[in-house]
Amino acid sequence: MRSTILALAALTALTACGQQQAAPPPVEEVVRRVPAPWFICDAIDAPAVFVFNRDGASVQMSEFDKPNGAIVQRIGYEVGAEEGAAGSVITELFRDMGVDGSVRQINPGMLENPGSAYTLPFTSINMDNRAISCRWMPRTRVLGVTGRRSIVVYEDQSGDLIYNSYDYAQAANTRPIDVSENGRTTSPFSAEVRDGAEVSDANGTAFTFETQGIRYVVTIRRDGTGQLDAYQNGTLLQTEPFVAYVEGQAAG
Repeated sequence: MRSTILALAALTALTACGQQQAAPPPVEEVVRRVPAPWFICDAIDAPAVFVFNRDGASVQMSEFDKPNGAIVQRIGYEVGAEEGAAGSVITELFRDMGVDGSVRQINPGMLENPGSAYTLPFTSINMDNRAISCRWMPRTRVLGVTGRRSIVVYEDQSGDLIYNSYDYAQAANTRPIDVSENGRTTSPFSAEVRDGAEVSDANGTAFTFETQGIRYVVTIRRDGTGQLDAYQNGTLLQTEPFVAYVEGQAAG
């Protein structure tokens, strides 16, 4: 309180002397230098992660292997016809004058709870005759992939933040499962931590989760980069940069 009174007195004195308080410097706008993916298909029935980037009618698909996170291939496509069917939109992808793939997105209005679609519900892809189902969780705040694991930060129905990790080294032992509100994921997860905390500033957002002396920090920045940090009793154990991530938020 005393410091507040002193600050007000100093401001009054400056004004009385005809001096103007300097305006605060403008907040520097952070330009996103890493393009946001169109979507990420973290496969729940295949040992792979697919990152789709789209620029108008051009699409680049990058495939990463599980369990080691190595890049398998990058393929360029052009967007073809979009067809609506049974509450979904199927977008064709082609190259060399032939249809070589498609992606399926559910209309959020067809979900059990349309408001749970913080991220667009891309549910499956078909790439060169490979039919693959994608992980999708209701109220996803972040879906990120590193070279070693996929992580999902999401909210439960009461708004509590939850961290789930799916380690690629364990991918062969997982199985697809359905969860509430049309979610699809795998079981078992490698780690789950509840009661997370969220802090945002001009540079980005950090989600923090703590359990039994372990602290996970998921950071996403305005420039499109991000990382997963793990601490044990305050000591940094490891840092894993995101190869890609998608950020979700509630409608409105």
